[in-house]
Amino acid sequence: MILNRPLTPEEMRTSQRFYNLYSAVNGMSYMCLGDTILILFALRLKCHDAVISALGAMVYVGFLFLPLGKWMTARTGAVRSQADFWVLRNIASLFIAAAAPLAACGWRGPAVFLLVAGSLVFYGCRAAGIVMSQPLIGEVCPPGTRGRVIARSWMFFYAAGFLALLVITVLLRHHPGANTICGIIITGAFLGIASSFFMRAMCETGEIRDAARRPVFREYRRVLGLPAVRRQIYAGIVCYVGVILTVPISLLTVKKGFLAADTQALVFSMVQLFASVPANYLLSRVSDRFGGKVMIAGGYLLICLLALYWIVVPAGFSWGFLLVPFFVAACGNVCITNALAQYFLETVPKEAQVSASIFISIASGALAGLLGLASGGLLLRIASALNGSARPLATYRIYFLLVLLLLAVLSVPILRLDDPRKKKA
Repeated sequence: MILNRPLTPEEMRTSQRFYNLYSAVNGMSYMCLGDTILILFALRLKCHDAVISALGAMVYVGFLFLPLGKWMTARTGAVRSQADFWVLRNIASLFIAAAAPLAACGWRGPAVFLLVAGSLVFYGCRAAGIVMSQPLIGEVCPPGTRGRVIARSWMFFYAAGFLALLVITVLLRHHPGANTICGIIITGAFLGIASSFFMRAMCETGEIRDAARRPVFREYRRVLGLPAVRRQIYAGIVCYVGVILTVPISLLTVKKGFLAADTQALVFSMVQLFASVPANYLLSRVSDRFGGKVMIAGGYLLICLLALYWIVVPAGFSWGFLLVPFFVAACGNVCITNALAQYFLETVPKEAQVSASIFISIASGALAGLLGLASGGLLLRIASALNGSARPLATYRIYFLLVLLLLAVLSVPILRLDDPRKKKA
C-alpha cells in the first residue's frame, strides 16, 4: 500500500510484522527449491561439477534483472513490484521441475538447459523483486534499529526453512529419487506464491516509487561519484565471489568427496540453517554496535576459514568433522549478507539509496556471479587435472587450496573500506 505521507510508528510496526510473516513463508518455500534442492536435483540428473558450480553462481548472475525491477517499481511501487516478481519467480521454478521428465525420457541435454535457464530466471526474478528492499526496510524501520530488523527477518526465514528442510529430509528418506525432489520443488513454488500475499500487506510512501522514476544514467553517474559506493562495489564483488566458490561446493564435497547420501546432505544443510538462526540473533545484538565494516571483514574471514577447513579436514565420513564447515558457512554467509546491507544504509545518503541500491547490486552482484561462474568451473577443472586419477576428495582439497589463495589476494578491497563511525567521531 502506497501512502502519500510518512509512515506512523504503528504502520512501521505492522509492516515489520507482515515482513516477518513473508520471510517465514518464503523461508519454507526457498528450502523446497533453493540451493540445496537444486544441487541434489542436478546430481540426480547426473550433471557435471561445472554445472553445480554454475547453479551456485546464478543467484548473483540474476542481478542482471535488477533494471527490470526498477522499471516495475516506478509503476507500481516497491511492495507490489516485489510481490509480482515473487509470483513470476515461483512460476519459473515449475520449469526447473520439468527437467525431471525430460531427463527420464532420455533428453539429458535439454533437461540440463532447462535446469540452468530456469535457475537463472528464478534468481533473476528474485533480484528484480528485491531491488528496492533496502530502501523499503529503511522506510519501515526507525533509525538505529535497521540492523536489528534485518537480522530478525532473516532469523524468521532461517527458522521456518529449518522446519521445512526437516520435513524434506524425512520425505526423501522414505521416498528417494528425482520424482520426489520434483514434487518438493512444485510444493515450494506454491508456498512462494502464498508468501507474496504478506508482502502486499506492507505499507510504503511514494518516495521509493518517485525515486525509481528518475533517469537512470544521470543517477548512476552521481552515485558512482561517491567514494563509499565504489568501495562497496569492490568489497561486494570479493565477498560474493568468496561465497560462490565455497558454500555450494561444500555440499558437493560432502556428496562426492565423502560419499554422503541425499538425506545426509540434507542434514548438513539443516545444520547450516540451524546455525543461521543464532547467527542472525547474535548479529541483531552486535551489528549496530560494531558497524558494517567490521562485520563485513568478519564474514569474509569466516569464508576463508571455510576453505581452509576443507583442505585439512580428515578423510572418511565423520559427522563431527563434517558438521563444522556448515556452521562456519552459515555464520559467514549470514554475516556478509547482513553486513553489506547495514554498511549500505550507514554510508549512502537516503536521497541516493534507490539508485545506489540498484547500481551496487548490479555491479557487485552480477559481476561476482559472472566471475564465480567462470572461475568456479575453471578451478574445478584445474583441480581435477592436478589430481589425476586419485580419490575425488583430493580434487576438492586442491580446489579449496586454489580458492583460499585467490581469496587472500582479493581481500584488499575489504581492508580499504571506510568506517563511517570514525568519520562521525
